[in-house]
Amino acid sequence: MTVTWTEGVITRTPSTSKVKLPESGVFYFARQRVRERGAWAPTKLTDDDPLHDQLTREFGQSLQTLLLPHQQEIARHATARYTRLARVTVADHPHRVYYVFPTASGPDVLVLPSQQRTRQLAAILIGALVLLALIARFT
Repeated sequence: MTVTWTEGVITRTPSTSKVKLPESGVFYFARQRVRERGAWAPTKLTDDDPLHDQLTREFGQSLQTLLLPHQQEIARHATARYTRLARVTVADHPHRVYYVFPTASGPDVLVLPSQQRTRQLAAILIGALVLLALIARFT
């Protein structure tokens, strides 16, 4: 009896790409602070796994589409990270928006001006520049 055994190992380096999902209406400064200091929870995703509630609300449809296997693929997996972010407004301070998010040492609070206050400050700045331009022109 003769037995012929052939063995082969096929390796493939997976392609890795960052996926930028849509922003959810949070000020740039708040997103940057959370990105730098926030306590992020990593999660592994595959095409068969249900998405966590935190990911489903904002990005569920996009993630499900990205995780679908393409032709000649067996499966896909991804790693995502998420954190919670609370946007708080207080009636006593109508021109401030508070962003609260978890960090390694406890909750962190970022105070930013509201959109209305930002528009008011921009209008004042533009008015001052126009006034300076008029003064410079007539002197």
